Amino acid sequence: MTDCLRFQSVAWDWLRSGEITCTSHMLSPLEELAGFNYGFIYLLEIVGDPTPVRLVGANFLTKIGYSEHPIRRIRELQPAYKGRLKLRACFVGDPPAERFAHRRFKSLRVKNELFLAHPIIDEYFRSSREQMRSQLREIHVCSQDCPQLLARLDLAMLSAWLAR
Repeated sequence: MTDCLRFQSVAWDWLRSGEITCTSHMLSPLEELAGFNYGFIYLLEIVGDPTPVRLVGANFLTKIGYSEHPIRRIRELQPAYKGRLKLRACFVGDPPAERFAHRRFKSLRVKNELFLAHPIIDEYFRSSREQMRSQLREIHVCSQDCPQLLARLDLAMLSAWLAR
């Protein structure tokens, strides 16, 4: 087995073990690896909290935030909320991307990082994730449809990404 294949095997097993998954396997391993370097913009749903109905007549609120580890962040935030926090969506991003999302949805803002749930926010997170996946494909050293994008890590791609 070559060094590269051995590295890919070890890295893939590590990711699958959950040791460094930051999104509870919501994203592909390469997205997780990119987020490990940059962080994640996350969308949390606040489930079972009656506050949104009283405040604004909405079904539920969402929270847009940034974290290097969204699952850990949920555990940190949970005591401050009456309802259960659920990771609804996320994509690889940095603090300026979080600020951009806050500005973009300011008309839906209820308070600080809390926003009314709206399909346009879900679409933004879906399209932002797809844009990041496209960027990963562009720097990937194999073919555009290489299965490593979804299943295996590539040492050359990792080097290129971390050098950015």
